[in-house]
Amino acid sequence: SWIVRRAPEARPTPGAQLPRPFVLLVPGGNEKAPEKRWPTDKFAQLAGRLFAGGYDIVIIGGPQESALARTIQKTVGRARDLTGRTDFAQIALLGARSALAVGNDTGPLHLIAAAGAPTVALFSASSDAGVTGPRGHVAVLHAPTLADMSVDTVANASFSLLPR
Repeated sequence: SWIVRRAPEARPTPGAQLPRPFVLLVPGGNEKAPEKRWPTDKFAQLAGRLFAGGYDIVIIGGPQESALARTIQKTVGRARDLTGRTDFAQIALLGARSALAVGNDTGPLHLIAAAGAPTVALFSASSDAGVTGPRGHVAVLHAPTLADMSVDTVANASFSLLPR
């Protein structure tokens, strides 16, 4: 991906010793648009399924989203919390190394998809994924309200994009 080629090679990425394979979770988003956030407890359930399927979990977001990461870690204690510790280039590098990314309609998720990660993007009725959705190896899931989107739906889309 062009975005990864432009990322500085020498920049240390938090969690550079991450084992493979890992899945990036992007549970945050605009605090003023809660309709664009899939509930954190559902992210935690998904993380549990992915971990049981043999994938390590890495959570990214801004520092204000560390509480979301802690909630997910209650389900998957070994989940790596990198909230507030990654910049633009590091997010792209993590995306390029990940087996999959799952997250809400956020800038970091779009960046991860642009870096080449297979991506499950969660969209509510407040955004038109046909216009603003990420491009690449992406499954875009829609629900009028993200709270109504089931863990089964997201898990099925996730496992369908993961290498077999």
